[in-house]
Amino acid sequence: MSYKVSFSPHAVRDYKKLSAEVKTQIQEAIDSLTKNPISGSKVKRLRGKLREYYRYRSGDYRIIYFVDQGGHVVFVDHIQHRRDVYRDAE
Repeated sequence: MSYKVSFSPHAVRDYKKLSAEVKTQIQEAIDSLTKNPISGSKVKRLRGKLREYYRYRSGDYRIIYFVDQGGHVVFVDHIQHRRDVYRDAE
């Protein structure tokens, strides 16, 4: 069963700021999240305050998201460069 993807307002703003090349890269990553959002070589569960969240590594960018297993929904919270994403996600 595939998952639906929902974006926070912050994630929408992040996505709009990206270059066309990076948007394509991120879109491919989000498409893969609809199939299996909690496992894979590019997926990692976060720790600390963000322990309910996962991150997906896509080049130098990170997608921070939460998975609702019961509703089969992936809530994308942040899409940013790796140097900024963890600082802004807290």
